[in-house]
Amino acid sequence: MTLNKRTKLGVTVAVAVLAGSHPVWLVMLVLVVAWLLIVWGQAPERTESYVGGLPGGKLLLKALARIDRFFGHRI
Repeated sequence: MTLNKRTKLGVTVAVAVLAGSHPVWLVMLVLVVAWLLIVWGQAPERTESYVGGLPGGKLLLKALARIDRFFGHRI
């Protein structure tokens, strides 16, 4: 299975956070973002429709797009 850039970014973020020692709340927050990037990379349309339907989902999608755009050029 080939992984696209978003999925690779999510896996990289998850591994980096788990390898370090950070406060638990920060680890959980970053792992959720990493999980969303992994899922978004595997099924973009379904993820966008699901997250977009959540309260604050549009804002979350914009934030994920910014993260993807920022790190997407560096991977």
